[in-house]
Amino acid sequence: MATGLWPALKLGASNGVLMGGYPFARNQYFVGANSPVFGVRVDNLQALFDRLVSGDIAFIGPGSYDEEDLVIDTPNVTIIGAGNRGQIGIAPSAVGGNGLQILADGVTLVNVGCAKESTADFALKVGSQTISPDRFRAYGCKIEGDGIAAHLQGAGDVIMDDCEFCWCGSALILESNDIGFNTQIRIKNSLFHNYVTVGLGQFAAAQQVNDLWLIDNVFARQEDGTVGTDDILLADNGNTGLITGNRFPRATNGTGFITIGTGLIYNPNGTEAGWSTARPA
Repeated sequence: MATGLWPALKLGASNGVLMGGYPFARNQYFVGANSPVFGVRVDNLQALFDRLVSGDIAFIGPGSYDEEDLVIDTPNVTIIGAGNRGQIGIAPSAVGGNGLQILADGVTLVNVGCAKESTADFALKVGSQTISPDRFRAYGCKIEGDGIAAHLQGAGDVIMDDCEFCWCGSALILESNDIGFNTQIRIKNSLFHNYVTVGLGQFAAAQQVNDLWLIDNVFARQEDGTVGTDDILLADNGNTGLITGNRFPRATNGTGFITIGTGLIYNPNGTEAGWSTARPA
């Protein structure tokens, strides 16, 4: 044929129609060393986020990316860490450098680690005081760093599945914004460990979330055997949702480390004493 076989194969591969790829993606990008020759290679994450359009997908190669204050403000994009679990991470070293902030609807992260510089505000943040992103998804991601690791502010329709929140002061913090509360927040099958202050908690002592579904997560001790001050701290009665199937690193089911308002339903959760159907007491 006049067009030749290899150009056709390269075109098909770059559009995701080979090997069960991503045929509905508008553009496919690759970041990192050893990127495929047929794809569109981008030098770093900032350059990638600057050129994304709705419907794009990007593959991040193994490595630690020393970039700070990254923002995804393009809707309906997917970022995939292309390597073994935990090999891909955003790790700012600049003083005060935050990790990644999501300010658009329909963003998905898969196997992407997010960290922060020790004096920064967050490793991963979804939302802001004036922007409430919907349909954020995170699968197999590790979020860590001194202070607040993950921060949801006015986010809606969030799923964080099989993630890890760790090595921090507070692992996951919920905060309302000018638009309203966080809504429909599902955290499942995830690991909270080595947090000093709070596993999952509130930014301030007020209503922060409607429909929180905290299902089948493990809250663990620190490496030296000590425990965080609070595993769950959501005291306001306006918070609503369901807490069930979680495991806590405590002897009994007590209010000293699980503080929840009346709007949160507490189904069976486990401690060393076994599964409890009663609210913390």
